[in-house]
Amino acid sequence: MDTMHDVAQAAIAQIPPACRFTEDHSRLIHSYKELLLSLEPAVIQGFYDTIYDHPATSAVFVEGERPAREMTLAHWWRRTVNGPINDQYWAWMAMVGLVHIARKVGNPMMLSMSSYVTALVADRVGAVEMNRADAEHLVEAFRRLASTVGSIITFGYDRAYNRAVVTALDDLAGMPESLFDRLRDTEVRNALAEARSDNARQS
Repeated sequence: MDTMHDVAQAAIAQIPPACRFTEDHSRLIHSYKELLLSLEPAVIQGFYDTIYDHPATSAVFVEGERPAREMTLAHWWRRTVNGPINDQYWAWMAMVGLVHIARKVGNPMMLSMSSYVTALVADRVGAVEMNRADAEHLVEAFRRLASTVGSIITFGYDRAYNRAVVTALDDLAGMPESLFDRLRDTEVRNALAEARSDNARQS
């Protein structure tokens, strides 16, 4: 089984270098830690108000769970701002993909909320009196961070889910991974052909 470090690094390796989160981005975020840490209450409140206002996302949680989840998000926020954003941090993000499978948190939920945090940071940074170029660089750093975090979480989610399916089929029916891959590819090609046909009829 791949370690979470392996999963994170495999995801990062697929991100074009021009789009990656870098040490410079990490240092920039850390240099504004006082400003960013002051945003924690707004991030936590807005994040979970948004989630609980939508039936599909609020259904993920059980009654009375919100305080514990807010503490988890606060821990992530502080670690992100204070650093270090290193291999251990990325491995943690890969593990979040497994947690999301267990909690039935879909990738659309995660990616949209990642975008929410980035937008909130952009809005709050834009309201602060600071050099415009510095503000743009800080917002870009958070965009890169959100993109990398989202890439790792979705990659970890998909990899673990597919591995679980392959293992279950092998255990139950003796289906090797190579056969599963061929059947999956055939089904995808058929679905793609049907989708193209539907689009052609509707255009």
